[in-house]
Amino acid sequence: MRAKKGVVGGLAALTLVSFAYGCNPQDAQQLSQDTRHLAEDTGHALGSATLASKVETVLSLRKGVDMSGLHIDTKDGVVTLSGHVRNQEERTRVVNTVNGIRGVDQVVDNLRIAP
Repeated sequence: MRAKKGVVGGLAALTLVSFAYGCNPQDAQQLSQDTRHLAEDTGHALGSATLASKVETVLSLRKGVDMSGLHIDTKDGVVTLSGHVRNQEERTRVVNTVNGIRGVDQVVDNLRIAP
C-alpha cells in the first residue's frame, strides 16, 4: 500500500509540474486522466503481485504440496494454476488450499498429473 501511495503522489506531483509549465487546459485534462489510469493500473499490478506472493507462501507451507512443478499467475483475484502435480490428491489439495486464501475470487485449474 505504501508503494501505491508513493506512485500516486509522484504522479500528482508530475501533474502539478505540468500546470506550472503552462500546459493548455486540454493537455492538462488529458494528463490528469492518464495519471489516474496509470495509478489504477499500478494498484492492480501491486495487488496481483501481493496475491501471487501470498499464494506461493501458503502453498510452500502446505504439507503434501511440491512447489517445484507449479506455476502461479494472478490477475484481479483470479489465480491460474498450471504445471505438474504428482497425483489427483495433490491436485485437489492445491486447488482447495488456493480457494481458501483471502483475496482469491476464482481458481483456474490447468494442473496436469505427472506421468
